[in-house]
Order: sequence, then C-alpha cells, then structure tokens
Amino acid sequence: MREVEFDGSGCFVKPECFMRNVAIAGIGMTDLEVLDNAYPADLAVQAIVAAIEDSRLEKKEIDALFGTPTGYMVDHHKFECQRIAEYLRMPVRSTGEFDCGGTSALTALRHVALEIAAGRIDAGIVYAAHWELPPARLRVEHADWQHLIRLANAVYGSYDSRYGVLSPLQYYAMCQQRYMFETGVTAEQVASLPVVLRDNASRNPRAVYREPITVEEVLASPMLSPPIHLLESCPMSAGGAAVVLASEERAGQVRDEVTVLTGYGEAHDDSHFMPALGDMSRFPSVERSASEAFESAGVKPADIDVAEVYGAFAGAELMCYEELGFFGRGEAPAAVESGRTRAGGDVAINTSGGRLSLGHPAFATALLEIFEVVTQLRGEAGERQVPDTGRGLVHAEHGMVNGSIVLIIERS
Repeated sequence: MREVEFDGSGCFVKPECFMRNVAIAGIGMTDLEVLDNAYPADLAVQAIVAAIEDSRLEKKEIDALFGTPTGYMVDHHKFECQRIAEYLRMPVRSTGEFDCGGTSALTALRHVALEIAAGRIDAGIVYAAHWELPPARLRVEHADWQHLIRLANAVYGSYDSRYGVLSPLQYYAMCQQRYMFETGVTAEQVASLPVVLRDNASRNPRAVYREPITVEEVLASPMLSPPIHLLESCPMSAGGAAVVLASEERAGQVRDEVTVLTGYGEAHDDSHFMPALGDMSRFPSVERSASEAFESAGVKPADIDVAEVYGAFAGAELMCYEELGFFGRGEAPAAVESGRTRAGGDVAINTSGGRLSLGHPAFATALLEIFEVVTQLRGEAGERQVPDTGRGLVHAEHGMVNGSIVLIIERS
C-alpha cells in the first residue's frame, strides 16, 4: 500500500504518480443518419476502431473500455461492453457502462481520466452509440414495442408518466415560455439560432442537415409545443462516437502536439427531470459546473476560442450560453444575431452545426462535441476552421438541464 502524506490542514497530498495530465489521444465517429433499423454495437465498433487508429496507439495499449446505453425507445442488450471487447479481442483492466442521460459519456470519461491520472492505466476508451425506434415503425408495429413505450414513459417519474409523457418537449416549451416572458426575447431572435447553426453545418460534411434556412422558414415550420417550432427542435438521428484518453506523456510520444484536459466541472440539481421548485427559466447546474471547470482550468469564459454546447432545443441552447458565462441574462439571442458566436466573434459556438443540424444521437452527443472541439484545436476543421484556436469547451446536460458537465480542453 502506498504511503499517504498529509498537509497541515489534514488533507492528503497525492504522490506524483497520481497527478499525471490526461490527453485526448484519439477521436472517432460514424456517419450520422436517420435509420429505420440499426444495431448500435456495429456503430460503436466503427467509432472505436476509428478512434484507436486516430490515436496512433496500439490496440493492446487500451486498458479501459467504457460505454453508455444505446437509446430510450430501443431494446438494450446487457453486457454490451463485454460483447464489444470480445468482438474486438480487447482484454482490459477496467470496463463498465454509465447511465446519466445526456451526461453519460462524460461521466464515463471522467472515470477513465481518473484511472489514467492515478497511474493505474496509461490509456482507455469511452464510446457511445445511439439509435431509436422510428415513430413510423412504432405506429405500424405497436404491438411489438409496448414494452419500449412503458420504459420511455417511466423516464418522467411516477407522477408525470401518468399523463402519457414520452418526450421532454413539453418541459422545454414551458421553460422557454418563462424565459422569453422574463427577458423580452422575441420568437424571431430565438429563430435566428437554427439559421446560424445550419450555416455552420453547411461547412461540415458530417452534418445531417446542411441546406440553408431562414428565420421566416423556421417560424413557418410546424409548431410542436408553443413556442417551439419543428426547426427549433433537434432531429432524431443514429450514430456513434469514441474518444481515446491517454497520459499526456504517452500521447506526446506519438504526436507532436496533443490536446489536454485542463478543467472539469459537474453539478446536479435536487430534481428528477425538471425542477419542482424554484425558477424554471434558469439552469443552475450549468452555471455551477461551468464555474468549477473554469476555476480548475484557471481561465475565464472570455478565454474560450471554440465551444460545443448541448442544445436539444433552440431556446434552451441560448439559455445555456448565458449560464456558461458567455453572455449576460437575456443577451444570447442578440449576440447570435450580431455574429458574436461565429468564427471571429467573442466565441465560436457549435461550429459542427450543433444538435439542431449536425444531428443528435443523444448518448453519443457529448463525444461528438469532443470530436468537433479537438478537430478545431488540431486545425483540421477545413472550411469551418476557427483561426488560432488554443482552448475549447464541451458542455453536456441531462434531464431538462437539471444536471451538467463542462470540460475545458487545451492544445498543449
């Protein structure tokens, strides 16, 4: 057993081997598509192989394999990590599956990062693959999928589930209504965000939706739940992504320049899916997690060059921009309109096209965000490249933004 030292306050002092920097050594993703049928394990394997190849490490060096669930309206296979390890012939020292909604992949990533920082392993991989049973199939084959309806309905708890809730849409609509009422933000301003994200996506060959749209087209699209229109809501898509983590020393042996995790913040509200008490138009978990991440990295929001923000709906995404500290209360919509979230502005946000245009395979989304930020930090983003990027931010949330994780990633 290692001898533990203590400082004067009674806190333990970590031995040097417990303080290694952690690098993002490899990234991989599949194409994002709308699929009538898919086997998520196939998507996961594609992403894992791509990430390992990108890392330039040997497969035998990967000592951890962690994943997430594969969707909500889909049959989930038990022991999926072991199934994938068997297929890839990857004996590992650490494995498992994390489930915490949209933050699942980053929760898994935190665990692997701690294993590396502690010196137990030198490299590990986190993967996620997501597919949902399409509504068209559900309507035709409803007798075969009743168990999935019950499982999806149970997400919303014993009270709300009695009303037949199967989507978070209504919750986000209520919080956006309150936000717009309190701040005076207009429907036209909210509709500007999908237009900007679609423009970003037009430069990203991996984005599902790349055709330009206008504010008028957004507002003319079907109203799903007031005030949210169809083009202000994320599309259903399938896909997978994977990230290889390694010690900075090992990653530096195969790359001249690496990206390193320098900040981490995590916070969860005392609520199940949406707040039963308090202000419905605020996301305190985002503010708390961002503050922790900035403090641990020793930087401020103004120091971020590029950010990927988890926004399943346009209004909530704008609210997250503010909670992350990029803009003041009610200022994000005008900032988007004026170009402050584009390359050359205050901070380039969702250069990938975001959830509204890139696509949103929910459990894989956080890793897709890492993919984009690392691609930008490496200078490999092509037409959408933000010049002189040295520091990026990744944000993910769960529930109706009642839990949040923020990462700060820097080019070493």
